[in-house]
Amino acid sequence: MNKKNIKKYILNVAIILLVGGLSIYFSIGNQLEGTIESLSHCHLGWLLVVVILMLIFYLINAMNLTLFARVYKEDYCLKQGIVNAMAGIFFNGITPMASGGQFYQIYAFNKQGIKATYSSSILLMIFIVYQSVLVLYTSIIILLKFAYFSSLYSGFFSLAIVGFVINLVVISTLFLGAKSERLQNFLSNNVVKLLAKLHIVKNYEETSSKIERKLENFRVELNLLQKNKPILLKSIGLNVLKLTVLYSIPFFCSLAMNVPLSWKHFFDLIGITAFVYLISDFVPLPGASGGSEGSFFILLRYFLKNATSATLLVWRFATYYAGLIIGGLTMSFSKELNIATLKESNQPIEENGIVIEDIEEVELKDFKK
Repeated sequence: MNKKNIKKYILNVAIILLVGGLSIYFSIGNQLEGTIESLSHCHLGWLLVVVILMLIFYLINAMNLTLFARVYKEDYCLKQGIVNAMAGIFFNGITPMASGGQFYQIYAFNKQGIKATYSSSILLMIFIVYQSVLVLYTSIIILLKFAYFSSLYSGFFSLAIVGFVINLVVISTLFLGAKSERLQNFLSNNVVKLLAKLHIVKNYEETSSKIERKLENFRVELNLLQKNKPILLKSIGLNVLKLTVLYSIPFFCSLAMNVPLSWKHFFDLIGITAFVYLISDFVPLPGASGGSEGSFFILLRYFLKNATSATLLVWRFATYYAGLIIGGLTMSFSKELNIATLKESNQPIEENGIVIEDIEEVELKDFKK
């Protein structure tokens, strides 16, 4: 990596440690002794369950990625999928808004024998299925538990609803824009033109062109998914399992901290954890630092009481910091993708003399700060 990128990643790691550390410090407050007590008397059996569930989560990510990669490379193996998926988790974790993972996954695919044009297609199909499943999953939770959760959290619950609405609008706009040329023209012309007049968008023509390309790519991948229903159904199943595993982690972390929860609380904590992620996903810091810890503490302390801080520490390490460690080690020991060789990824990837862009997307640089 060049010096500029190294400095950027060091700064991001410093932000993660500082903001995350402060959030945990304020969450613990005057409960330091109780937190240490809970951690020192944790239930090792349930802690092992947490470890196993996170390994299953990583495996599901890799299986889903491998499923789509085999559309373009039949001999793509699960081991390669694990390396690629962990590279994505690592770089998503150290960049704001999880913005860095896709580029390095394209680089990883290129090292694994899949062209950049195909790898962009793979990642877009993964995004389409995941975002669709996420919206449907959280819709069911809201329909079944809205009255219960809104009575518990009142105003704060509205933040989760805002997060849900944003996800719904994003996927709905992409689907409708891909299917309707009138809506595509409206978005790429009228909406972008208005944003340019308000001095929100820097370059009207470039941004409009990128939106058109994005919707066209989305349309192509959507049609490809519709023609490959077995792959689509398998991916839907994997994503449902993935979200269920991820959202169930706090329940088992609570049991590890000897919180007297019964299995009737299992689905309650899955629902609440879904809202934690809905809120924290829009925190513009690496790893959603601060937002994750704060929303977890506020939303789960009703159930966890004095063990909230200890459970928060275990949950955050298991679901975030462990991923950075495992992801970094996976890339370091991978023969195909060694982190020491990532300096190559700063150069454009070429195919037959043609430079391939990393991902067709509306980049943050298109908007004025």
